[in-house]
Amino acid sequence: MRTLTSEQKTQLADHIVKKPIKYIELYNELYDHYASSYENSEETFEETIERLDDHFHYQKVKSINANLLKKTKRSVKEIYWSEFKNFWRWPQILTTLGFLSLGLFIIEYLPIKLVMWSVVIPMLIFNAGIFLYGLSLSKRKIIRFKKFKSAYLNASQFYLSFPTSIFNLAVLLPVIASKPETSGIHFFEQYPLAVLILIIIFFTSGLIGLKVFKNKIRVQYL
Repeated sequence: MRTLTSEQKTQLADHIVKKPIKYIELYNELYDHYASSYENSEETFEETIERLDDHFHYQKVKSINANLLKKTKRSVKEIYWSEFKNFWRWPQILTTLGFLSLGLFIIEYLPIKLVMWSVVIPMLIFNAGIFLYGLSLSKRKIIRFKKFKSAYLNASQFYLSFPTSIFNLAVLLPVIASKPETSGIHFFEQYPLAVLILIIIFFTSGLIGLKVFKNKIRVQYL
């Protein structure tokens, strides 16, 4: 089987980069498709490009590009919720219930100020870290002087920022629900289970979001 020369690789990269592509995943898949088609055929390099260009014409590539993020989000969502349900299935539910019991014990029996300093504030720092980590995903890949977004990073970023909303709700809930004459801490003391459930959801969704991000799924776009 023949392979592309260095000059052909450069020519192919320059050719693919001119197509209406926004996302790096589609660029890589098109490049690999063109390269493998040439390497597995008897055509000349120019004939392979011409044939594939007839198939992957401007409007077709534009259509694939438009649906790419939607398709990626659907795949990421399926993986995320599958992983989330695993937290409540045997045997992983033992770890989840153990964590839930530990959290309930901490809120019920430790002084609320100690809980705030040893649990809530560290979680706020972790929460801020997830938010900043999500922002870092907006970096773009540059190939042949053209910037490409990442459909996978855009799709998985939501599941990194989603826990932020859950934790903010857990922190703000006492303030919203408290009467003017009582403090937010009083709500923690009166309804520890409600706050604990929100914090558990925050942890599970945050950990799964990181797991999904690291999973690096591959979606077939062509």
